[in-house]
Amino acid sequence: MSAGRKRLEDALQVGKEIENSQNNGSTPVAAHGLPKVSSIKDLDFGDIMGVFSVHLSQNAQFLAAGCGNGAVQVYSMESGKKRRPLKHGSLYGLPVTTVKFLPYKDDKLMSTSSDGTITCWDLNGWCTLSTVDEIQNEISALDFSHDGKIFATAGKDHNVRVYDTETMQMKILFAGAEITERAVDLDVVKPESGHGRKVFGLKFHPFDDNVFLTGGWDRCLKIWDVRVDQVVRSINGPYICGDGIDIFQDDILTASWLNQNALQVWDYTSGKLIEDIPFPCHEHGEFLYVGRFLWKEVVIAGGSGTNDVKIISRNPYKVIDSIDDEGKPIQALDVLTGAQLIALGGTGTHVKLVSLST
Repeated sequence: MSAGRKRLEDALQVGKEIENSQNNGSTPVAAHGLPKVSSIKDLDFGDIMGVFSVHLSQNAQFLAAGCGNGAVQVYSMESGKKRRPLKHGSLYGLPVTTVKFLPYKDDKLMSTSSDGTITCWDLNGWCTLSTVDEIQNEISALDFSHDGKIFATAGKDHNVRVYDTETMQMKILFAGAEITERAVDLDVVKPESGHGRKVFGLKFHPFDDNVFLTGGWDRCLKIWDVRVDQVVRSINGPYICGDGIDIFQDDILTASWLNQNALQVWDYTSGKLIEDIPFPCHEHGEFLYVGRFLWKEVVIAGGSGTNDVKIISRNPYKVIDSIDDEGKPIQALDVLTGAQLIALGGTGTHVKLVSLST
């Protein structure tokens, strides 16, 4: 069994144990202890025009950050130092919207940009391996299948593309829907149609390499299967404006840019709403960009309403902790498998590395 698969199965086992304790009438989270913030480290990358994406390598050796000035920054956890940028930024650079280490290949990194480019980087040679251009598209999201053999992208042109990771060749194009504002308002778009607005979130199922989810401005979560040529399920409601989709077992977490009821959990099989998770806020509203499961009963989410991320227990409900970024909106988040390390970034110059303990 691979190390990555073992880590994922360990996380699922924790979720099953929590569910069993709930069925036995005990307090689910208390049986394992609430996560606690044990340390926070600030990484200052300078005048980068904001952090648009972050990702932690599975071996916990590297942090990558995609920046608003077009830079791709790398921090070495082993040395405790910033490496020289994989890509230098500039005053006229466009945001690097996604950075993702390849599954089981911590020395390879994929990035996407608002200029429509996908770049695969080699951290050993500190060089570009290959580049793909999506003409007339602004890419907002990218994710890999669990086995790493394929990845998908989505963005401004409403289309969803699936690529072969090894060859970087496009395998499938899921076309977007051409719809009017009135059509969206009247909810007359066919459920099997593609997206009719810009797509911001994309997440593969953690164990089914054929299935992934997308969401965006059309307030509709789409579930895709690469074995068929259309949407297999639609969930109306989530207004995804960032990296705000996650899956744990059969629960889907969505973090929407809405004034209220922004943090929700849905049933993967039926598409029905399971729960609205209260997200405490002031008069400015919730307005979430990012959300992740730490495990089944504990989530983390944040955005521009409260300008922080909150770690929240679902059962029993409790706000465990909150972490801000100098009062600036949070728009980038990653959680290392096992929920022991969190990276977050926003419109400022910092990335925060947060260590958790239980």
